[in-house]
Amino acid sequence: MNFNNSLELTQSQKLVMTTALKQSLSILNMNKLEIEEEIKRQAGENPLIEVEKTSDIDWEEYIKHIEKSSRFDKNEINYNSDNDINLENMIKYSSNIYENLHFQISLYKLDKKEMEICKYIIDSLDEDGYFRCEEKEIIKKLNINETLFETCLLNIQQLEPSGVGARNLSECLKIQMNNLGIHNEILEEIVANDLELIANNKYKEISKKYKIQLQECVNLISIIKTLDPKPGLSCNAEKSVYVQPDVIVERIDDEFIVYNNKSDSCKIKINNFYKEILKNAQSDDSAKEFIKEKLNSATELIKNMDSRANTILKIAQEIVKSQEDFFKYGTRYLKPMRMKDIAQKLDFHESTISRGVNGKYMLTPFGMFEFKYFFSSSLESEDEYGISSTSIKKLIQDKIKDENKNKPLSDEKIAKMLKEEGINVARRTVAKYREELGILSSSKRKEY
Repeated sequence: MNFNNSLELTQSQKLVMTTALKQSLSILNMNKLEIEEEIKRQAGENPLIEVEKTSDIDWEEYIKHIEKSSRFDKNEINYNSDNDINLENMIKYSSNIYENLHFQISLYKLDKKEMEICKYIIDSLDEDGYFRCEEKEIIKKLNINETLFETCLLNIQQLEPSGVGARNLSECLKIQMNNLGIHNEILEEIVANDLELIANNKYKEISKKYKIQLQECVNLISIIKTLDPKPGLSCNAEKSVYVQPDVIVERIDDEFIVYNNKSDSCKIKINNFYKEILKNAQSDDSAKEFIKEKLNSATELIKNMDSRANTILKIAQEIVKSQEDFFKYGTRYLKPMRMKDIAQKLDFHESTISRGVNGKYMLTPFGMFEFKYFFSSSLESEDEYGISSTSIKKLIQDKIKDENKNKPLSDEKIAKMLKEEGINVARRTVAKYREELGILSSSKRKEY
């Protein structure tokens, strides 16, 4: 076997992604709230960056108004849209289920050991408020007996929201019924053994099993439907952040105008103090190098932010142009459109369009729409352009909304109704879209 050392010269092509390019793509992919967080993060790392929050409020007039007012009476204040603060854009915070339950149990008069066990059980609950852990493992780990465990779990089950600490759905509903003072032997039997029959709308089967009239069965089940199967979720709204549009569409003289939403946004500026240091010949060289590095970083961020805004605006303008009939006449006229189509028209790569529409919203005269809403596949219709799957879903949703609840429309019936309107869609496609909309089948929608 021969081993030889030699040098070879080869050529190859490689795509090298620079840090600047990575940042540009990342920023384009972010939504409006993520952009604000990124700007604040960059400002915290870069002393050259100053952030200003733009606002539509005339603070000078606002302060003058306060100074003139000796007392506050809401009935005497006239509404002024120029000084209006949009409360819907504010962030709401509330404690989660664990903090809530820890506070409640702290008010109970329990000994130290019982309090420790109760807190351990609370921390073991899932987000729906259920205790789904293995009881024997908890008992062994805490070195306690079964009676003490049951006592502590019962304490948790007395807390609010009603139903927390249950080990299964039946127990959750029973706890709520007891707390509401609902005591009915048949109802308790149904909750214990026949929740699956309720889920499948098998009312007649339940009536026959318990030898009761159908109307009585409906009345009992209507009580069950008022209970909360996931009590923990009512406490888990930790943060509610309202969507802000990236672009706004207005109709002016029968023409749709699209522009960037600059209100309530972060504006980036370069701190002039550091510019003066660069101009000063006596400044330390290492300090100058540091400032130059941070200045390049700040300039790159501003450039990427401008590029993002321009790209999103171009995409939005092309969407409005391509879907003009939708903006004039409504959902029924939404045309099939792919990201590839917009990419070709704007001479962008398809991945750029994908990043440009991700998490972006458009405020129109008809409400707020996500960019992705306008992209859908095509189905056959008498229209030369076909009809979008989004439009089909809206038609299905409207027909189910207007149906007779005692005789709900089957998927086959909806498909026939759509065919009569010139839209050829198979029954299985109707079923698929109905499921994507989160709508139950006709048998489960039936009301008695």
